[in-house]
Amino acid sequence: MASLVFNTPWLRVRSSPELAPAFLRRRHSSLLYSSRRSFAVVACSSSPGNNGGPVRVRFAPSPTGNLHVGGARTALFNYLFARSKGGKFVLRIEDTDLERSTRESEAAVLQDLSWLGLDWDEGPGVAGDFGPYRQSERNALYKQYAEKLLESGHVYRCFCSSEELVKMKEIAKLKQLPPVYTGKWATATDAEIEQELEKGTPFTYRFRVPKQGSLKINDLIRGEVCWNLDTLGDFVVMRSNGQPVYNFCVTVDDATMAISHVIRAEEHLPNTLRQALIYKALEFPMPQFAHVSLILAPDRSKLSKRHGATSVGQYREMGYLPQGMVNYLALLGWGDGTENEFFTLEDLVEKFSIERVNKSGAIFDSTKLRWMNGQHLRALPNEKLTKLVGERWKSAGILSESEGSFVDEAVELLKDGIELVTDSDKVLLNLLSYPLHATLASPEAKPAVEDKLHEVAASLIAAYDSGEIPSALAEGQGAWQKWVKAFGKSLKRKGKSLFMPLRVLLTGKLHGPEMATSIVLIHKAGSPGIVVPQAGFVSMEERFKILREVDWEALNKGESVPIESTATTVST
Repeated sequence: MASLVFNTPWLRVRSSPELAPAFLRRRHSSLLYSSRRSFAVVACSSSPGNNGGPVRVRFAPSPTGNLHVGGARTALFNYLFARSKGGKFVLRIEDTDLERSTRESEAAVLQDLSWLGLDWDEGPGVAGDFGPYRQSERNALYKQYAEKLLESGHVYRCFCSSEELVKMKEIAKLKQLPPVYTGKWATATDAEIEQELEKGTPFTYRFRVPKQGSLKINDLIRGEVCWNLDTLGDFVVMRSNGQPVYNFCVTVDDATMAISHVIRAEEHLPNTLRQALIYKALEFPMPQFAHVSLILAPDRSKLSKRHGATSVGQYREMGYLPQGMVNYLALLGWGDGTENEFFTLEDLVEKFSIERVNKSGAIFDSTKLRWMNGQHLRALPNEKLTKLVGERWKSAGILSESEGSFVDEAVELLKDGIELVTDSDKVLLNLLSYPLHATLASPEAKPAVEDKLHEVAASLIAAYDSGEIPSALAEGQGAWQKWVKAFGKSLKRKGKSLFMPLRVLLTGKLHGPEMATSIVLIHKAGSPGIVVPQAGFVSMEERFKILREVDWEALNKGESVPIESTATTVST
């Protein structure tokens, strides 16, 4: 039978068997089974990875949407396993769902994987000896192997209509039997088959499943997994429109790409039975399987959109770092056996082992992900962190420039309050704001108000008007701290009784980052060309203007104090 041949080693196998690698060569006599061959009991287990050959793993996403965090973790585990074993990480695009697959989705998946740092050794955009790497470009190969199975008797043509198949399911349901194919065409004569072919009746290729026995694999994560074959029924490998079915494509692809280990989500575990039978029928060596647990929401249901962001692209847009995402995803079901939770990608490659992957479901905790991202953000070199945050402040329309001494000092002061790059907007705007009236009216400020805050305010205003404060601030933090000490002595205050009133009166808040640096930065922010006019910055001059207008008598009597529009803050 004639076969289409393409310029790839695997597509040349059928027409020229001598070109096939050793693990794909077969004796032709072993393929010539009767179409009504009877099967013996089957028992098999996955072999130790391509007969001791090189480690080759694959990540095979469907380009029908964005890269889910579960898929990203599967890709990560494959990447780490390959790198830790000195093997190859292959990217294959499973785009046989022609209605839902798009090149836009494929591009988004590739972008997300690249952003995470999971560079593939073979796949789209990277040359390799086992291509093509899109299933839609491998149809000729699937048809060739389907014909092999037909010749050997492992599959047969099924001419059942959709109506007949629906009726079979209904009858099985009434009899409380599994909804498996009854095998109507499994024992058809050559004459019966030829008659349907002459009429042009559409047909599928069905795999002939043994009626007895069991199939066993040794899963690297789950241990021994066994299925009884009598629960399966003959299944379709090629549709009537000539398109291959998922389980057939995957098996042919993994075998012809010499994949040694199949690491994938546990939802694919039931597919392993069909795939293992196809491996056996085509005499392909079985890879080793490892089925990773699902990622669960806090309510222990499967993580979905109703729980919030679920795609890598969403987290990237929210300001997460790839280092934080990779670290957190690795810990969803894996650990190195210590209490350490901070890992770079290089650390993970060094420490990863599939034996330490847990088979229990992993809970996705967005709070911990934020914390983890903050750890990696603050671990960045100062120059990189400052550049990242400075550019964010400029793009967010807060600062006029993304670099300079103000940016350097602000990042150093505020970085402990930043877990996401986008958090930097909030902490800087909070520093620049002056919610004095709201703070004074709060119950938490009552002790400070009652501690003669109005007297400190009067002395502070006098020092500002005399030029003491502007002069000290202009000289920098050392001069400012020296002035504060002298100011405290003049009021006979020190410690909290000095610093709390100063914080409230100068920042408008009860809490915040280190006060001396904060005050100096607020002073610097008033210089031309630092903060954009629309950012809501309250300068030192404006702060003292607001401070002069406080009705301390009304405040001490517990009367309400009007909240000025300039006193807005950014909630934390």
